[in-house]
Amino acid sequence: MKKVNIMWRQFSLFWVGLASLGLLIPAMAYAIGEAKGAVAGTARFVQLDADAERVLNEMVMLGAEMVALEEARELPSETRLLVLVTVEPSPFFQLETIQLQIDERMASFHQYTETELAALQQGGSHRLFWGNVPAGQHQLTVSMMGRVPKDPDFQRKSTLVMVSGEGRRVVELRVAPGKSQPFPEMSLKEWK
Repeated sequence: MKKVNIMWRQFSLFWVGLASLGLLIPAMAYAIGEAKGAVAGTARFVQLDADAERVLNEMVMLGAEMVALEEARELPSETRLLVLVTVEPSPFFQLETIQLQIDERMASFHQYTETELAALQQGGSHRLFWGNVPAGQHQLTVSMMGRVPKDPDFQRKSTLVMVSGEGRRVVELRVAPGKSQPFPEMSLKEWK
């Protein structure tokens, strides 16, 4: 207890000494100035953070543009192939995976999530393949796996022969409910 009283007296004497020397007001002004400086420093850091965020966003946009330009340079327009997947809603079929082979070589494989399936059934499309194929005749083989009632391992295969080298090719893989059967139908259509 005595130590506390002694420390309190020393503290009080310090401020009384400052006041008697006329230094109390300048000391308080200095403390207030330091507090204002801290607020200004914080504002400066907030501004720097916002500037860094803006520069980062610009770099991301430039990176996306670079990828698009590089892709356009690597894929001549006359040998490009785009394969899109569209799905019509069906209460009896749930798509799980699709595999694409070009000339009996694996070109693409995709396993669908619930979110992707919901988007497809609302009219969206999925880019299964986007690439360059040599000029000439090619065989596209698509294998689809999914679930139907009483057959959890339903599979279907479809083939399309197309010619590359006459301009960009777009192929649509449409999965639709069967007209005369409970199983889905899969069709490949080349858009010209």
